Amino acid sequence: MTSLQLLFIGIGLMSLVMLYYSIKYLIKSYRCKTIIEFPLDSIKHELEFKTIGLYSFCFIGAKHVSNDGTFNAMIYNRNNVSVRLNTSFPNYTFRKKGIYGIEFYKFRIKEAGRYTLQLTNHTGLKVNQSMLPIGRLLQNDSDTSHLKVRIKQTISSWERFVSIVGLVLGVNGLAWGIMIGVFNVFSN
Repeated sequence: MTSLQLLFIGIGLMSLVMLYYSIKYLIKSYRCKTIIEFPLDSIKHELEFKTIGLYSFCFIGAKHVSNDGTFNAMIYNRNNVSVRLNTSFPNYTFRKKGIYGIEFYKFRIKEAGRYTLQLTNHTGLKVNQSMLPIGRLLQNDSDTSHLKVRIKQTISSWERFVSIVGLVLGVNGLAWGIMIGVFNVFSN
């Protein structure tokens, strides 16, 4: 066995580890449960979080949603302590049962229990069906009456990044590791 083969066998093994973690995070993302879903025109909702963890506030029915600064969402517990809503970056767009949705806010629940969600001024949202900036320039803003809000469990942006990049690099590294390290395909 040459040193090049050993190098590519090592790359193949590291890629196998990357592939394992990316598939693990992908499965974790797929298993995220929906807590509640309701029309956007509602003002106040009672939520019950049975587990602590990371959750997301999603809009269902659009590929791109932007806030002109007047829309406000607040989640607070029974003691009126508010939960900090962080704007998702990047805004992850997903599709479930043929309907597009977008993660708009992420927040962490530190203790299980009942919470209240309050929405104000939903007319401050701009909705487009195009994710591309040039497409949004050419389209008129859609009506917000068809939008729904979904609160669901989520994974962190880092885990999502690792799942996508790890899957690509893991498959490529594993393939090259097998081709060169094990079978020595390119030797004379």
